[in-house]
Amino acid sequence: MRRRHLLASPALFAAPALAQGQFPDRPVTMVVPFAPGGSPDIAGRLVAPKMAEVLGQPVVVENRAGAGSTIGTRSVLQARPDGHTVLMGSISFMMAPLTMDPPPFDSAAGFRVISLLATVPYILVVRADAPPRDIAGFHAWVRDNPGKLNYGSAGNGTPLHLGGAIYSLLTGAQMTHVAYRGTGPAMADLLGGNVQMVFADLPGAAPHIRAGTVRPLASLVQQRLSGFPDLPTMAESDPRLAEYEIYTFTMLVAPKATPDGPVNRLHEALATAARAPELQPRFADLGFDIVMNSPAEGDAYLAREQAKWARLIRQAGIRADF
Repeated sequence: MRRRHLLASPALFAAPALAQGQFPDRPVTMVVPFAPGGSPDIAGRLVAPKMAEVLGQPVVVENRAGAGSTIGTRSVLQARPDGHTVLMGSISFMMAPLTMDPPPFDSAAGFRVISLLATVPYILVVRADAPPRDIAGFHAWVRDNPGKLNYGSAGNGTPLHLGGAIYSLLTGAQMTHVAYRGTGPAMADLLGGNVQMVFADLPGAAPHIRAGTVRPLASLVQQRLSGFPDLPTMAESDPRLAEYEIYTFTMLVAPKATPDGPVNRLHEALATAARAPELQPRFADLGFDIVMNSPAEGDAYLAREQAKWARLIRQAGIRADF
């Protein structure tokens, strides 16, 4: 995953003059298909107030969790395509359906992208008092306790579920997956001792790392994280994991039939929020790498990611049981 930063001029994101009438004419609902605490929820709540300033209407973040993000995602797919209901999704809104047989919907075909907002790395964390002090110790811990350790994730069919499944596939580890309705609940149960590790998105784990209640052991992307330069990658920790890379993104999307006018207006509002000087340090501290691209570029990115992960899911034989 190549990390990028928002360096383009504001003119790149400017929407054309609106000639189709007023949009929005009522509050915009931004659905997050997870419980509070994960990267799409954090991103949505950061940008919503700034977007509201541009749009002249409230932007209301609404969590609709369950079934690996498919409940909230389906609700937006079925919403009136007028721009007043949008989805702030992570990679899971595209991936989770691919783990179901048959897939309940096709995200790339059902949505048009307003923008890819940011890429977000994943990390492996344990409680601060857990036995492993580093990733080598973790590999040994898992090897010596077959079938005794549980790992939490943000839900069935999410990349965090696949992070554990692919780790087990490549190393022969025997771990039990416990699905939650987002990173926030998974982290709470880690602190409570109900799971022994969590494959987590960095924004959801960062406050606990800073508080000293959890210990990060490895990043799940190929390059070390700028905010945690001493944290090794999973790929460098074991030759069997050389190709291991699990990551996510935050992306704002709308139903496919949403007209250009609302999409462009929402893009303008999101770009303004992403550029806001007071928000950029917060994004960086939480581990978001701001991208912002055009709706057309976002559509192409989503289609590529869906094709890639569909192939990996088939190869790994991963199926989610909702």
